[in-house]
Amino acid sequence: MIILAVVNQKGGVGKTTTAVTLAHGLAQRDYHTLLIDLDAQGNVADCLGLETGNDLYRLLFPGMALPLAQGVTPSGRPRLDVVRSDRTTTQLKIALGAADMREYVLDDLLKDASYDVVILDCAPSMDVLHTAAMVAAHYILIPTRLDQLAVKGVRDVLTTLQGLSRISTCQLGAIIPTFYDRQTNESLLQLKHLARHFKEQVWPPIPQDVHCRESTRYGKTLWEYAPQARALLGYTHTRGQSVGGYIQMVDRVEEVLLR
Repeated sequence: MIILAVVNQKGGVGKTTTAVTLAHGLAQRDYHTLLIDLDAQGNVADCLGLETGNDLYRLLFPGMALPLAQGVTPSGRPRLDVVRSDRTTTQLKIALGAADMREYVLDDLLKDASYDVVILDCAPSMDVLHTAAMVAAHYILIPTRLDQLAVKGVRDVLTTLQGLSRISTCQLGAIIPTFYDRQTNESLLQLKHLARHFKEQVWPPIPQDVHCRESTRYGKTLWEYAPQARALLGYTHTRGQSVGGYIQMVDRVEEVLLR
């Protein structure tokens, strides 16, 4: 089993879209996948057309935690299950803040999980669940908009990861540029900046695409709502090759991180 945490301490970078698209993409490739929402906003359920729920609270609240199998919700898609989150996650974080060994709550929960892949969708803030995700995960994926503030968020995540090195073996899996717009100089400059500093750990970008926002409104993943979406297929290079997009991201996760 491989655990991937999708993290960025800045919001609005396409983090949940990336987590949901990756989870469903892997499930479609026959990986038994669990997607865990660690954000009190409950956006994962919205993206999948599900009611928000307190699955995470019931699984992790100190003194009343359930076994993983009792807190998992079917997504309605083959091989994809979900642990939903809602406003009770705020109460959960407060309770965990006073608990012993709180950094290991997700690691303990997932120790005997019978999944091929677990994807943790983290909130855009540094909190107890964010730390627990980095302790439990084998790799982190960092989606980032290509602007100055979002790129700073990448550095913040890596600083946090370095600070947890005594209790975590988690590594940087990839930086995933999102909302890429070939028409703006800022996108290109920031992409070059990332590539210069992080080299092959910067994966091809995800094009900006209105279908990402629309699919959430209908409770469908991109694979269901717009299988020909630019965000999935990438953009066409001058040589006629497809570059970037979520399909290529899923390819790389499978080839590099799940090998």
